[in-house]
Amino acid sequence: MSHDRPGRTGNADVDRLLDDFGAVSRHYEKIYEELADLRGRGEAADGLVRVEVAPGGALLGVDIDPRAMRLGSAALAEAIMEASTTATERATARMTEVLEPVIGRANGFSESLQGRLPRMDVDSSITSDPRVSEALRGLQELRDKYGS
Repeated sequence: MSHDRPGRTGNADVDRLLDDFGAVSRHYEKIYEELADLRGRGEAADGLVRVEVAPGGALLGVDIDPRAMRLGSAALAEAIMEASTTATERATARMTEVLEPVIGRANGFSESLQGRLPRMDVDSSITSDPRVSEALRGLQELRDKYGS
């Protein structure tokens, strides 16, 4: 976008912020879709037991080959647990990969705010409106959290 011609708002800085927000929004939609489809798979007992889990380990499916029944109940239970653990580890690792850019950006955003939020010295008559008071409290919390 050119800075010498008016954009959607007529303010190049606001237009740039809107463009950036749109790009970030599209990126987060993609991440959300990846997380919604994310699965972890694991197997044990030479592939006779296969498990699929969602992030966090919620069991989505178990496939037990009929030959696994020869293992006995204790060995079969152990194989199911092993496959489930592997699947959960893989789902967690993939979730971490997907979220790493988000976590990095959030940390960068937090660092970029250090020292940039304005002081909140407001006349008390303005804060008589509860909505204004609530908004100011929220801004003050951000200021306190991210620096003065």
